[in-house]
Amino acid sequence: MGSQAKNRSTLVTAAALAVGVLGVFGALTSYQVSSGYSAQFKDAYGGGVAQARFAPLLERVPAAAELAYLTDLDPSQAAYAPAFLAAQYAVAPRVLHLNDAQALPEWAAGNFTKPLDFAAAGAAQGYAMIADLGNGVVLYHRTAR
Repeated sequence: MGSQAKNRSTLVTAAALAVGVLGVFGALTSYQVSSGYSAQFKDAYGGGVAQARFAPLLERVPAAAELAYLTDLDPSQAAYAPAFLAAQYAVAPRVLHLNDAQALPEWAAGNFTKPLDFAAAGAAQGYAMIADLGNGVVLYHRTAR
């Protein structure tokens, strides 16, 4: 092997090592930034809280179930979309649908922000209350049409 080929091989090896070292430092920096962000903004969208709240519901509904979403929040409220998305995340792999009078899934999940007559709220949407699971989470089953 000539000296030129040896120098080129050494350069390629050095460049590959430099790229590897930079990649490791980049990964460490990214981890540090993510850790700082998560420490500063704990559960910004409420996914962890929703998982804890909806855990009792998951034990009662099959994993392949589709659920209607019942809530006391008005869709025009700023809290509506984050509450729905957090609930959707918490019940996965079950599919959570916005309630539609034409297509009533067999099950419904209630996500309420204040005490009210949960049975009446479900009945108004075509559902019978199965269980008040606490923390504003209620399980419903579709009534006969």
